Amino acid sequence: MVLVEDAPGVPVDEVIARLPAPSTAGPPGARRPRIIVMLRDDRVERILGYLRADVRGFVCHNAPLRELVTAVRVVFRNEAFLPYGIAALIIDGILPHLPHPDPRPSPSVSGLTPREREIFNLMASGISNAEIADACSLSQKTVKFHVSNILRKLGMKNRIQAVVRTRGVPCVPA
Repeated sequence: MVLVEDAPGVPVDEVIARLPAPSTAGPPGARRPRIIVMLRDDRVERILGYLRADVRGFVCHNAPLRELVTAVRVVFRNEAFLPYGIAALIIDGILPHLPHPDPRPSPSVSGLTPREREIFNLMASGISNAEIADACSLSQKTVKFHVSNILRKLGMKNRIQAVVRTRGVPCVPA
């Protein structure tokens, strides 16, 4: 285990590069020792840089001794230690970069007939109308008719949109 004091003027990768390399006497593929960083620079980009470098714990440079001891115990158990203030910084820094959920409700497949649900499930698996026709013993024209009805009932423009928008919506077995 290594306790590293953050050096704000030094790039994160240089700070980590100064640490001892894995022992050559250890097992193949051995990793660096577990790392705890005493942060002085709490910018989110810097914290994320340390996380990418496999840092397992953080404490503020002015943290009380009991917090440092707790961090050592937690990281020694191969768990992560993030005090509340640092966890809040990470969350606040990451949230603006997450995709926004589509505010529209997912279309419901419950209004589809059993045959349409069967065809929808086949569409969702990525097969073509010709393959659906073979699988269901239907003509391609009939499959095209069913696909059109499915899209109309779901309010979608194309099969890709229908599958993506209903992803996560369980389709009742046909």
